[in-house]
Amino acid sequence: MSDKPTYTITLKEIETNHAGVSELLKFYSWARQYRYAGIQLNISPCNSMDANLSALLLAIVHKLKTENKVFVFLITADHMNVFLRNGLIAHLAGKGNINPYTDYRESTIPCTSFDTTDDEGFCGYIRKDFFGHRGMDQIKSTTKITLATHFEEIFVNVLQHANTSYPVFTCGQYFPERNVLKFTLVDLGEGFLKKITEKTNGEVASNNAAILWATYNLNTTKDIKTFGPGGTGLKELKKYCAENDGSLHICSGDGYVNFIKDRTLEHHLTQPLPGSLINLIFRKL
Repeated sequence: MSDKPTYTITLKEIETNHAGVSELLKFYSWARQYRYAGIQLNISPCNSMDANLSALLLAIVHKLKTENKVFVFLITADHMNVFLRNGLIAHLAGKGNINPYTDYRESTIPCTSFDTTDDEGFCGYIRKDFFGHRGMDQIKSTTKITLATHFEEIFVNVLQHANTSYPVFTCGQYFPERNVLKFTLVDLGEGFLKKITEKTNGEVASNNAAILWATYNLNTTKDIKTFGPGGTGLKELKKYCAENDGSLHICSGDGYVNFIKDRTLEHHLTQPLPGSLINLIFRKL
């Protein structure tokens, strides 16, 4: 039996919503107390965990390793081989983006990390691995190209605004029995609030308000005279989801906003995210 400190998740399902994200952030808050140690995360009691959230888990693990010299070991159950197939286990074993296992079910978009300057690698991943996935076959090619451009703008914004040298982490999962595809992108930068508060001279003062500000009208923290209109990536993804029965979830700090159809649902996390997260859910594929 291992003598490593262990955090056990007891939720039966960890899904792509504020509750699932909150549960993983509770683990991060617990793990931060350790220095120069090996710890264990036990997810085996879960009946299921959305594999796209591997991006968030990998971001947390990377931050713990870099800042605290804490190494995380994952305890899974037999039915969780998706974490072998999507590359999370390879990352935790130090293999980076090289996954020795194949996804024989073709249900995952690989768990991948990108240097913030690797826009070419990210663009290739988005166009080939994400929009080239079999789960996206029903979407028109012209629509895929447009959506890919919006994702690429979001990646460029990380480099320009997040003020971080940490990688960007991505992962997706396709659920063919439900015709649903879920995709997650995480950065470990400053989040939305700091620069938006500065831009609005303090008028925007909470994480949820900052997320809402960034997704409405022509709002942008860019210098429009220098860079032209900006901030369209998130707004266009939100519009596409609203028109196609999808949903866009954005998390930054303790804020979490879910845009679904004509509704906007706000939540507050008890443990903040050190950065920003985008969850995109495509339905009726």
